[in-house]
Amino acid sequence: AKAVNGLFYFLGGIVNTSEEPEVHLKYIQAATTLQQWPEVERVCRDSTVYEPEAVKAFLIESELKDPRPLIHVCDRFGFVEELTEYLHKRHM
Repeated sequence: AKAVNGLFYFLGGIVNTSEEPEVHLKYIQAATTLQQWPEVERVCRDSTVYEPEAVKAFLIESELKDPRPLIHVCDRFGFVEELTEYLHKRHM
């Protein structure tokens, strides 16, 4: 958990200015692991850099209790049908 913590804080310092999709994905993954939900939601909502397909796949695999980050990604990038299917399957 210490490595994830370090990664989260390191990437947190650069994610807002980074143009590297992998930085944004790794930050979302680290924030999810550490249950930093406001950060997961913020980056999913505000970032224009991450690869939508990769982030969507990660969030679906993570089965988050709060689907808001996934809703932001799916709404912004046209994955509404997949989102609807996911939410229905999870009884949300």
